[in-house]
Amino acid sequence: MLGEDMIECYAAGAANPPKRCVNTDRTLRSSVKFDRQELDDAEIRGLDTTLPSTALKPNGLETLVPAEIERALSDTWRGHVSVEAVATTGSTNEDLMLRARVEQPAGCLLRAADVQTHGRGRQARVWRAAPGDGLLFSVSVPVSSVPPSLPAITLACGVALAECLAAHHVAVNLKWPNDIRVRGRKLAGILTELVVDRMARYTLVIGVGMNLRLSQAERHEIGVPAIGLEELLRSTVDRNREQWLGRLGSAILTAADEFIRDGFDPFCLRFNQLLEARGEVVDVIDGNQNAASGRIVEVDRFGRLIVESEGVTRRVSVGDISLRVRP
Repeated sequence: MLGEDMIECYAAGAANPPKRCVNTDRTLRSSVKFDRQELDDAEIRGLDTTLPSTALKPNGLETLVPAEIERALSDTWRGHVSVEAVATTGSTNEDLMLRARVEQPAGCLLRAADVQTHGRGRQARVWRAAPGDGLLFSVSVPVSSVPPSLPAITLACGVALAECLAAHHVAVNLKWPNDIRVRGRKLAGILTELVVDRMARYTLVIGVGMNLRLSQAERHEIGVPAIGLEELLRSTVDRNREQWLGRLGSAILTAADEFIRDGFDPFCLRFNQLLEARGEVVDVIDGNQNAASGRIVEVDRFGRLIVESEGVTRRVSVGDISLRVRP
């Protein structure tokens, strides 16, 4: 089983990592966040894992029904995934991580919520959604080994969501590394984290937040151009939220399964076909610093972004990086 130092090397995308890595702190802040905490079993006893299907959300609508989500899963996953739904939680990712720190789950879990009070994305950004105005869920997937291209699993999940949406007549692009966008407006984001339990067993936790609808106040509060699924479908989704959660959850689970087996290779071309701003000149921003500038070429088989400037190419590792397309 890989140790923590090895995880740091693999997160940097090294195919044959040495025993030690330089700059390991940056590695731990890669696209797949590594989490290792010692917890007591008592810390998960208070976690709410079930909720009556008749419970009401703050706006009076019935909350999500786990059985309906399970029915909407694909044939591959129906009956093989534990499904939970709650009206309110801090973060579905954190809920699943809390359990996985104590003990690797025996199988895959999907946990959805109407409201997340501490929803988050990359760089600890807050995910904002009013009650019932988003599709919010996470899946946990136990893994026996860590693929060399692990950080690229976030990109693979982006491909899966994009193809799922395309099958329902919603065309999107992928902003490297983890945003689902439509004409420059954010529809959804992905947060992937790797957890190790007390027996050194690994679990992937993959969280998805997708806008259903956005009020003007919410658009202003988010601070970036955004769009909701209902605007794209030109219809309400309230009565079909469980169906959408089942569809999207199945897509994520299938992508994770394929990635763990085959790595990023099956997804690389598909991601590049959907890559936003490909061929355009951009600044790659790391924190408040300009890490690189150049024309986006593509992503490589490790999920690294290739940019070219004056005949020189650079490969930017997946991490706390954003793209700003120059006007």
